[in-house]
Amino acid sequence: MKKLNILICFLILACGSFPQISFGSEVIYSIDTHKFSVPQKNIPDISPWSWLKSLVGLDQDVESFIFEFSGDEIKSHVDAYTPTRNSLDQKIIGAIYHVSQNEKSRFYTPEKYSNLWYATKGYGSREVLFDENSGYYFVFEKKGYRGLFYVFSRPPEGELPASIDEFFVAGCSGSSTTELRHVSCSTQIFIAHDLVVDFSVSLENLASLVSVISFLKATFSEWRVSQLDAKA
Repeated sequence: MKKLNILICFLILACGSFPQISFGSEVIYSIDTHKFSVPQKNIPDISPWSWLKSLVGLDQDVESFIFEFSGDEIKSHVDAYTPTRNSLDQKIIGAIYHVSQNEKSRFYTPEKYSNLWYATKGYGSREVLFDENSGYYFVFEKKGYRGLFYVFSRPPEGELPASIDEFFVAGCSGSSTTELRHVSCSTQIFIAHDLVVDFSVSLENLASLVSVISFLKATFSEWRVSQLDAKA
């Protein structure tokens, strides 16, 4: 109780002594040389101290931050997006984080999918199905298994493409190993040479992925308020 009283007194004094600190609608995040002003509505409530995020003037120097968009917000920008399913909000939750030059190579290496592409080693019984809804190819690790699969924009035939962007779309997983149930598909995009966005969409909204990516890139561009001087 004593500690609680001290905390309350501190907050009262802080609010009285520093009028520039007030409850607002955005919070500033600095990731390496990048600075973002993020609307509070797009910051997930994941901490018991989450109310601190609403104090204007708290500039947080972080390696990453988590964001979310409600299904309705996505729908207002992407016509084909399904905002709810069985009364559940089809929100998009993801993270923006910094990567070094050395770490970037793991995002651009198509060879990590070579065994899956050529059906070698542990993927000799892989299964490839064309999804008419999205226009993509679902590549399952083995015939009949539905727990984990990959989404390609082209069938895994012929030579492995030189660039991962030429075929890889997303990695997906669901709650069942025998049928496609409660499936979520994750992907990553670069919004700067050293900033990656990692997010997921439901299988039902996979067909809207390209439009969702365009929306996210435009939104993050609006959130960016400056690029700090490069750190020494």
